[in-house]
Amino acid sequence: MKPPTGRAARVLAAALRAWTTTPPDQAAARLDIRAPSRWEHAATVSLDPDRTDRLIGLIRQDVADRLPRICTPQQTAEAIEQYLAHRLAAGHRTVSRAELLDIALRTGQTTHWLAHHLVALLDGGRLRETWWRPRSYRITTPPAWAIRPGLTARSPR
Repeated sequence: MKPPTGRAARVLAAALRAWTTTPPDQAAARLDIRAPSRWEHAATVSLDPDRTDRLIGLIRQDVADRLPRICTPQQTAEAIEQYLAHRLAAGHRTVSRAELLDIALRTGQTTHWLAHHLVALLDGGRLRETWWRPRSYRITTPPAWAIRPGLTARSPR
């Protein structure tokens, strides 16, 4: 086995530098890449907010694939509700089916379960389908007077 060299660190730094062309004043994150053995500095790469989110998503997906977790359907529904609340708090008004599917699969639920849960969220008025983007939903916050238990979009009027 060859001793570790700094070549892999330099290749990673070059790939990240090619992936990002952001001036440092717009940086949301800065990565310091170090070569193994003596951990000497190989490069510094600045990432803009969009690429930071994408990189975190890739890392999260890689970690989630290695850590299966089984939750009850109620726990998964709570996780989805928390995610919707975080999206609203961050100022995002839409959520994609892929994001919800990622949560469902990471918590051990199937696409079939997610389809039924999406229908419940749509019927309950928590989500609305968007016409401008397929498989995307608008997060709604209905006023308190509009919430009537037992009345759904599918019930007869």
